[in-house]
Amino acid sequence: MHRIPTQPGNWSASPSDIQQTPAPMVFLTAADTDIQTLAQAVTQLPANFPALRVCNWLKLSTPYSIDRYIEQTLSHANVIILRLLGGLDYWAYGVERLRELNAQVWVMPGDDQMDLSIFEQSHVPLHAVQYLHQYLRFGGVVNYRHALEFVASYSLNWPGYPPPPQPIPEWGTYDWGGKCLETAPGVGILFYRAHVLAGNTAVIDEFCRALQARNLQPFPYYIHTLTHPETRLAVERYYQEHPTQVLCVTTGFSVAQWRSEIPELELWQNLDVPVLQIILSTDEREIWHKEMRGLSPKDLAMQVALPEVDGRIITRAISFKTATQRHPDLETPIYSYQPVPDRVNFVADLAQAWVRLRTTPIPEQNIAIIFANYPTDDGRIANGVGLDTPASCIQVWQALHQAGYTVPPPLKNGDELMQRLTRLRTNDPESHSRNFEEFVPLSKYQHWLTTIPQSEAIIQRWGSPETIAEQGKIPIYGQRWGNLFIGIQPSRGYEQDPSLNYHSPDLEPTHHYLAFYYWLRYEFQAHAVIHLGKHGTLEWLPGKSVALSATCYPEIALGALPHFYPFIVNDPGEGTQAKRRAQAVILDHLTPPLTRAELYGPLLELETLVDEYYQAQALDPERLPWIGRRLEALLKKHHLLEELPILQEKMTHEIIEVIDNLDTYLCELKEAQIRGGLHIFGICPEGELLRDLLIAISRYPGANRLGLTQAIAQDWGWDFDPLDVSQVGEL
Repeated sequence: MHRIPTQPGNWSASPSDIQQTPAPMVFLTAADTDIQTLAQAVTQLPANFPALRVCNWLKLSTPYSIDRYIEQTLSHANVIILRLLGGLDYWAYGVERLRELNAQVWVMPGDDQMDLSIFEQSHVPLHAVQYLHQYLRFGGVVNYRHALEFVASYSLNWPGYPPPPQPIPEWGTYDWGGKCLETAPGVGILFYRAHVLAGNTAVIDEFCRALQARNLQPFPYYIHTLTHPETRLAVERYYQEHPTQVLCVTTGFSVAQWRSEIPELELWQNLDVPVLQIILSTDEREIWHKEMRGLSPKDLAMQVALPEVDGRIITRAISFKTATQRHPDLETPIYSYQPVPDRVNFVADLAQAWVRLRTTPIPEQNIAIIFANYPTDDGRIANGVGLDTPASCIQVWQALHQAGYTVPPPLKNGDELMQRLTRLRTNDPESHSRNFEEFVPLSKYQHWLTTIPQSEAIIQRWGSPETIAEQGKIPIYGQRWGNLFIGIQPSRGYEQDPSLNYHSPDLEPTHHYLAFYYWLRYEFQAHAVIHLGKHGTLEWLPGKSVALSATCYPEIALGALPHFYPFIVNDPGEGTQAKRRAQAVILDHLTPPLTRAELYGPLLELETLVDEYYQAQALDPERLPWIGRRLEALLKKHHLLEELPILQEKMTHEIIEVIDNLDTYLCELKEAQIRGGLHIFGICPEGELLRDLLIAISRYPGANRLGLTQAIAQDWGWDFDPLDVSQVGEL
């Protein structure tokens, strides 16, 4: 359950052996949109213009490939232009080698940031490279043509001097050519302006068509970057004028920034709609298809990990780069984003599902709450980590009832809920004589099974679905209360075949498992699914780690349903799997209340004797031998000498050495933080539990903030960090 079938370090990059003949000018960039724009710009240059070669330096990923390209092409160039995306460290060896060449090297950021540390790597004056950067930052075919003319005039004595850089709007509406569905729900689409300037919009057009086929009105809007406050205001104004139910974002990075303890999330808060993160992969489709990792590290960082900081809902990669042709003059392949129809359709389905959830009247919405059951005996139903899951379910039920959902008043407590669920059939083999209320008709499941990928593998593993049916019915474990279904996630199948590894990463889900999610989607017709508490098994089913395909089992099971997942806040790593593999919205909940372990029984008596010993040293030294004998007797009686060998070693020495070590041991036990029960979702701890939890949290330092114990140490003038374990031996 905790593994998916991937191997670290197995991402295969594209070949780096670049075959180019020498030329006076070479343009190095990490953006294929630059190459597309240059391909159009060179057609407008005079016939006698110096020859130009273009290379995507991401293909030069090793020192060997860089050295080979320098020897083959760059060492013969008079001018080298480098647009460096990601900072100097991203291509440090390449920059170092360029600076050793005799050519005039122009180095500038690949975005609109005015990073002097990058400009200063150039062989030309600062004002000249910044002027060139302005041409490229404004973008467009005309500015790129004039940029080439400027460099040729400046460095190669080419006759003529181009006009200054011409600003191009940094944001605007994109006319994709479709009709307007005036009464249809709106769906926003944010994408980079560079795609419009380079004519690289096939994937945007395809996605717009897919939305309209689902009776949704797309509102595509291009931007240069979301990092500028002016751009965010423009986006906000546009979507206030064109109301949307969902916003689909293809841009990378994060808006939140985290320049302070409070992230900059005003844009998303003001728009107040679900934000779907759509991936336009910078790799080729063939690589994605064969690799189980799903995305290259670069795409994963820029298009998944950083957008997750904003809380965006991770979807799928709907396009990949395809080399449409090799440009005869630039001697480089021209890549464009080519849409993948079934991935486009999945994200359009997901957008439609979120629109359905937001536009369906609350009394008509069907909501499913799923309990994990791992292992599969009745005593392990609803085993959320750190969460009183049954009691939390009652809280969610109460919130649904108060909000107007068609559900009866909730049961009185979690115990009653579990009694009601276990009266019916569950995963536990001992329950299989009990009745079940919900089921999937076998004929419907059989038909659906023939329509999905991997059906042959499922049947090969688990046999025919007839073997689990009873009188033409496949049982569904759970119970319905009005429009609320509370279900038990089916077994993954490990216990049915003991020869399987307990956490086998490639075990196909059982017919029961798939029938359960089929029922949620097509029989119950859920508007949203809630997997309550860390954690179930859906997000660990076989398939890609991220950017799933139609053959990945989390997608086969859940489909394009809106998915909510209350998850313990201190384990973001496992919650991330649900975000990336099952489009989950993670709702962090508190850990169980933290309190101090304290002391009890003989340990408390030992602490009392230690305190008495220290008092007797000053007030009644004659009592010291008696206290020492009593301490030794208690240590031996309760076998603490075996637990603390250091005490046993020092029993032959001065008793004060034993006292000091025992005092430290008892203090560590007493101050240890332990759970004080379980958290209940939606309920704040009270009384002593709340006090102890706040103390525990305040002890831990945060960004730009000392922990409580650190602050006390600082106030008392101590020159050590009380949280630094490495200093313990020095004290």
